Amino acid sequence: MRNFIIDTDTASDDAVAIVMMLRAKDINVQAITCVAGNLDLPKTVRNALLSVQFAGTYKPPVYAGAAKPMFRELMHVEDCPHGEDGFGNTFYPDAEQKAEKEHAVDKIIELVKNATEDIEILALGPLTNLALAVVLAPDVMKKVKRITAMGGQFKMMNDCTPNAEFNIWQDAEATKIVLESGIPITLCPLDICYGTTEIDRADREKLRSFHTQVGDFFIDCNACLLQYNIDSYDKDIISMPDPTAAAVVIAPDMVEDYRECHAEIEVKSPDGYGQLLYDFRHLSGKPINCTLITKINPDRFKQLVFDTASY
Repeated sequence: MRNFIIDTDTASDDAVAIVMMLRAKDINVQAITCVAGNLDLPKTVRNALLSVQFAGTYKPPVYAGAAKPMFRELMHVEDCPHGEDGFGNTFYPDAEQKAEKEHAVDKIIELVKNATEDIEILALGPLTNLALAVVLAPDVMKKVKRITAMGGQFKMMNDCTPNAEFNIWQDAEATKIVLESGIPITLCPLDICYGTTEIDRADREKLRSFHTQVGDFFIDCNACLLQYNIDSYDKDIISMPDPTAAAVVIAPDMVEDYRECHAEIEVKSPDGYGQLLYDFRHLSGKPINCTLITKINPDRFKQLVFDTASY
């Protein structure tokens, strides 16, 4: 059994990832920690609790964390592509489970410090909580076996900025701290999500055909994201960035190609803020601090989503 903390800014694709993790047979989610990102903090906490409820398995505790990036204000939550509630404007009733009173950062440090077995982190939003934990307890956090994060881009453009993916751009300083922490980190960039793991019309019909609560939830909570992709890119798809990162964790042999590199991030330039720079040829002489996933098997990804939603 592999032990995880999920750190999330729970919008609709995060929810799919959380359900996938909670239904994975060899994964034990010890806690879900919430961070502001796509949504403000109260909504991310509410949606994390709902995701646990929809998973219908065990109920890891949920903790509220950072309400804003480390050095600037929270950006773009008013025009979130996931809808006003982050869940496709479904406005589900609140979950029965309530959030814990402890702060997420304190809980991350506590869980890592007291872990008797390896513990990993799946990061689905800005890295603010993890950076704060590193600042407060750098030696403790070095016990983390690996952070797998949905974030960054390799070659493709993104509509957040021409240079930066949203999760990384929201708090680039936090990303810098994590990259320099000594904790092994795997990045799942946008490049392996778009065009590979998109849920198209046929996939949605298959999910509906299961007649399960989870299958319907995967589509319904992503209704606004579907419309956003239609309006913005003329693509009739639900994009699945965060579930892609979850899939890499659940089934590592799904990865078909990756690059070991030194990664740095721009934090000073107004135009380049949040841009990740990868040294693939090791020309800088700086140590490897990042595993960048560059290709996964799309059929296996979709089968994992279908298997998760089939009951």
